[in-house]
Amino acid sequence: KDEIYTEDDNIIILGDDGCNFFNDKRDKYTKQIISKLPSTFYMVRGNHAMRPQNVKGMELVYDEAVGGEVYMESEYPNIKYFKDFGIYYIDGKSVAVIGGAYSVDKWYRIQCGWTWWEDEQLSDAERDECYKMMGWKSFDVVLSHTCPYKWRPVDKFLAQIDQSQVDTTMERFLEALEENICYRVWLFGHYHDDRIEAPHAEMFFKDTEKLDSILERWDNYEKGDK
Repeated sequence: KDEIYTEDDNIIILGDDGCNFFNDKRDKYTKQIISKLPSTFYMVRGNHAMRPQNVKGMELVYDEAVGGEVYMESEYPNIKYFKDFGIYYIDGKSVAVIGGAYSVDKWYRIQCGWTWWEDEQLSDAERDECYKMMGWKSFDVVLSHTCPYKWRPVDKFLAQIDQSQVDTTMERFLEALEENICYRVWLFGHYHDDRIEAPHAEMFFKDTEKLDSILERWDNYEKGDK
């Protein structure tokens, strides 16, 4: 797209950002490219990303722009990583963030000697803690990498993957959470497409859109402007 971003823009990536993909100098190259851009980037952790807290040189700092703690490397101050789950406050909006997912290419990656992170999904204890933190609360926005089970875009599933062997723990957890919170819109990535998946639920991949515009769209939907 032709948008020109400035230092006043904060851009949220819903996973698959590539910054902590290899845990070697290739990640540094990616971060150097991003660091030359004027905007600040906030990353929701995807399934192929190493947890930021495990990256050497990463620090947990309070970020006033999102009203909560994020991970950051001093060498790349415009690249910030949300915690694996947490509640943030962005432009006066309450935002729930939940990272992680299962890699359907797990065994292929292991066989090829590529990186695969054993802690790519939230653990049982983390899911319990996340539910206690977010359950029965109201949010303006939910940001996650994968999505609740009922929204899975089955038409995007890879034909060569036996879906009976896919671990859907995170998707089922998110569905249970979705049924017990209130929100204006839920945004997620993971499935490599840009589209509306359900009322108040949108999948992002390459598209960018202002958060206020997304919220306005769904507020108008509720008013009958469908």
